[in-house]
Amino acid sequence: MRLHWYWSTNPQKVRLALEELELSYELLCVDLTTRAQKETSYLRLHPRGKVPALEIDDTVLWESGAALLYLAEREQRLWPAPGPQRALALNLLFLESAAWQLQASVYFYNRVVMPFIGAQPDHSRLEKASTKIQPLLELLNQQLGDSEYLLDEFSLVDCAYAPWLPVLDLEAFPALEGWRDRLARRKAWQACEFTY
Repeated sequence: MRLHWYWSTNPQKVRLALEELELSYELLCVDLTTRAQKETSYLRLHPRGKVPALEIDDTVLWESGAALLYLAEREQRLWPAPGPQRALALNLLFLESAAWQLQASVYFYNRVVMPFIGAQPDHSRLEKASTKIQPLLELLNQQLGDSEYLLDEFSLVDCAYAPWLPVLDLEAFPALEGWRDRLARRKAWQACEFTY
């Protein structure tokens, strides 16, 4: 099993899942600063020239959500049994890729990537993203309720959201702050050495 990775959010989701599942894997850095993701050899793995790419079971998963779902089905752990909880897990997993990521990535780009390359954040984009992400934060806050994790117990759904949480403004949602802090204390999170 090989994870083609960089320290950005989507690869971190998959790495966190692999750590939580305690699977053995090789971590291969794809240096986005040198455009290694656009090299012909890498494009054979990931036709869009992005990260991550997970080589597993003689195949390649090049969408982070697809990799999480594949791991859930393959391992039959950290994933609910068929029924209402499975449906909820799928809804939350697809929400992350269909809506959440679009707004959360504005925060990541402006608060992590821009300083990394020596540029100033775009505050107008952050303001727009703040407005658009509020209903999603409210939805997750409601889903979390008094539980420790989104599906009561920790699941691969938490892995989908976890790498975004350090860059978001969660002060208005103490339950989400607590969720982020619990995730950050997990052994798998610490093994991933989030650098932002």
